[in-house]
Amino acid sequence: MIWRRGAFGFLGARSFLWSERLPGSPAAGLARIGAVMHLRQPSIDRGVTSFLWALGLGLYLWLGMLAVGVDGATAFILSLLAACAIFLVVRLYGGDEVRKPQSPKARAGNR
Repeated sequence: MIWRRGAFGFLGARSFLWSERLPGSPAAGLARIGAVMHLRQPSIDRGVTSFLWALGLGLYLWLGMLAVGVDGATAFILSLLAACAIFLVVRLYGGDEVRKPQSPKARAGNR
């Protein structure tokens, strides 16, 4: 391997992954992997996030009602109804709409 000083200092991350390597070495492909890989977060469905919000806030409401002295059954029913309403509101109105990326010509016209 040929080591050289990279942008992040001597033997830094950049110099390790993007340095010139001998063609026959087993680590010769590391320089290409860094340029090709594009990691992104997994997409989570809007229904899953709605359910998690409803579960978390419903549990918070239930425990809060129990803490202030509301009867257990009443607290459970009210928090269950609130969780259903929270689920519907977050499911219908929560999150951003996915927009199509604009072409370079369309972006140039908006300036």
